Amino acid sequence: MDSKLLSFIAASFTSLLWTSLPSIDITILILFCACLIIRKYQHLGCFLFGIVWMASVGHWQYTLQPSSEQTSRAVQILGKVKTLVIADQNIRFNLQVTHIEGKPLTFSRLFRLNWRDPAWRVQQGQKVKLTVKVKPPHGLANEAGFNYQQWLLSEGIVATGYVKSHPENQLMVDVKSVRQRLLNQMLGFELFNSAWLAAITFGYRGLLQPEDWLLVQNTGVAHLIAISGLHLALVASLSYILIGWIAGALISRFNSFHFINLHSLAMLLTLLTTLSYAALAGFGLPTLRAWLMLLLFSVFFLSNKNLGPKSLILWALCAFIIMFPLSLFGLSFWLSFSAVLIIYFVFWRWPSNKDGFSLLALSLGLLKIQLCLTLLMLPLVAWQFSYISIVSPVVNLIAVPIVTMILVPLCIMAAISLAIEPEWALQLFSIADFILGYGLRFLDFAVTRNGAYFDIPKFPPLVWLCVFLFVIGLCLPSFWLSKRYLCLLLLPLGSYLFSPQLKTWQIDFLDVGQGVAVLITKNNRAIIYDVGASYPSGFNMADSVLLPLLQARGLTSNVDFVMLSHGDNDHAGSLPQLIKGIKPPQVLTNKTNCQKGLDVKWQGLRVTSLWPDDALKYDDNNGSCVIKVSDNFHSILLPGDIDKGIEKRLVNMFPKQLQSDILLAPHHGSNTSSSREFIGAVGAEYVIFSQGFMNRWGFPRQEVVNRYKMSTEPRLFNTSHSGQVSFFIESNSSAAIKVKTFRQDMYPYWYAN
Repeated sequence: MDSKLLSFIAASFTSLLWTSLPSIDITILILFCACLIIRKYQHLGCFLFGIVWMASVGHWQYTLQPSSEQTSRAVQILGKVKTLVIADQNIRFNLQVTHIEGKPLTFSRLFRLNWRDPAWRVQQGQKVKLTVKVKPPHGLANEAGFNYQQWLLSEGIVATGYVKSHPENQLMVDVKSVRQRLLNQMLGFELFNSAWLAAITFGYRGLLQPEDWLLVQNTGVAHLIAISGLHLALVASLSYILIGWIAGALISRFNSFHFINLHSLAMLLTLLTTLSYAALAGFGLPTLRAWLMLLLFSVFFLSNKNLGPKSLILWALCAFIIMFPLSLFGLSFWLSFSAVLIIYFVFWRWPSNKDGFSLLALSLGLLKIQLCLTLLMLPLVAWQFSYISIVSPVVNLIAVPIVTMILVPLCIMAAISLAIEPEWALQLFSIADFILGYGLRFLDFAVTRNGAYFDIPKFPPLVWLCVFLFVIGLCLPSFWLSKRYLCLLLLPLGSYLFSPQLKTWQIDFLDVGQGVAVLITKNNRAIIYDVGASYPSGFNMADSVLLPLLQARGLTSNVDFVMLSHGDNDHAGSLPQLIKGIKPPQVLTNKTNCQKGLDVKWQGLRVTSLWPDDALKYDDNNGSCVIKVSDNFHSILLPGDIDKGIEKRLVNMFPKQLQSDILLAPHHGSNTSSSREFIGAVGAEYVIFSQGFMNRWGFPRQEVVNRYKMSTEPRLFNTSHSGQVSFFIESNSSAAIKVKTFRQDMYPYWYAN
């Protein structure tokens, strides 16, 4: 049976490699074939069923997305608030939508909405009627940074948007969830570390600040502030012991209860207890995964089925793929099951001593598990997050017992006390707050040590796979393989660490929504032209796009110039956040040095400014700094937001110098720019429109697109459609320019596009 389960799981995992979903006709054909061969070729049949299942899930998810009619205008929806909400302004929440334009939906849909100025205090559990403007799931698409679109899919969210002010917006039913009420009570105590207590007790991490996330990331304890399998296993163990002790005492006193199987009773009640704890955590997927494994173990145990750890893991994986298939596309799934597999590997490689229980043996066993988890998870963490925490093993050895054995039980008892006697809850939360205070001081101390952590460039997955196999090989018995050859697995890592300087230079037009950010690199040095927007919510393009990319390429200390075309938010808003994250570069603005006459030699390239002569004489857009970067054969032109009037002046002043191979379309493709004369003078082979997905201005305007197509017929790229657009140019060579886009070339998978 295990091999058949493995076939189904393997087929499901192949969906991660699909660039498109099989058509519905092909899916039906595969299902028909699977039904025909399942009896004779069971493993192949199970494999085909896995493909059919994931293809069906993908098609189903697409059918739930709003129609083009619903995204073209504001619509009225009814639904229930699904997420915890604390803030009163600029809130973001998930809504389980049951009606659209008054029509009931056969299947409810999950929308993710922003509301700048809520008409009432939005809380989890409320039923509301709202007027919203929505669009299909979409996110920024760059080679580094958080893949928001993939995360939306993994969460089952089929639309994003915002709430519009409207007189018919209405709170239909003001019933708050138990979890929301308990969280509100806890926050009412105004404890110093309330944000951390909310995360540990209720799984609500919305109050944590960016510096808090940086602290737990650099010390490797992020898993401790998410209610996950570790916490649920602790609750299950304590519950089983406590229930067994109480029930045992009662059963021994009353003869009429002697027929009750104590183990079965304790296990069933433990399932209910842990399910309640999962509800307290909002039924988060990590908690549900752990509870599902506990449920399967209990079912097989109570059915007297002798199921080994390997079979239990396969059954759990299979069940989770069937119940929550979209979670395969989320990182937490792989982190959770990687940890489970590593723990299984540790018990297989170093079996526990069966001579009897001892505290020393238990401590050594836990120490061994923690060290192996840290070591074997390192390649996965380094691949996904581009950093390595040196202090993580030591910090976790201290933090894990304190959090799991002291803080979590305290917080659970405090949460229960909130419903019984708030004064008890205050005392318990105060003790937890006191312990947390010292714990955070310890983390601050650890992370400020020299060499506590370091960032690393982003390497291909195959490199980290080789590193993982190297670590596994070190852990395997010597008679399995000769360990002298293991170092060969580190050669790919070494080849990337000591790669020679390339003769090419690269231009990346980054996907920053409605804005501009361009990265020019050569010889491991960088120039940045514009930095994208920053928003009142705190979200900015430096933290979400530029800094992750610079870190992934090892360029955070190698930025020589930051050039700002002009001061508009969509071009310069993220500058303060960028400067905080990199070695301070030279900043050139259109009102200082980035003006006509600038001529710089940089890494064998020529960087010249063609405009403005004096930015103070023009409005912000027309005062944009127009930059040309070139070698002896190829060049790019970056014109900011200039309009047709300035374009005409540039054509008259620089009729030949404007000619470029690559052009950033002026003003995101607005019809006030990109005149026929300017397009003809530049004669670009490639044109990039840097604009937001379904933006309200309709950029790029169709008239502008038509003008480009009628001229030199260049290749046109929209960052909202293609994501990051990268050009690779061989220095001082007439060789053809190579181009790659993120969505079509670097990450072309169906679930991210």
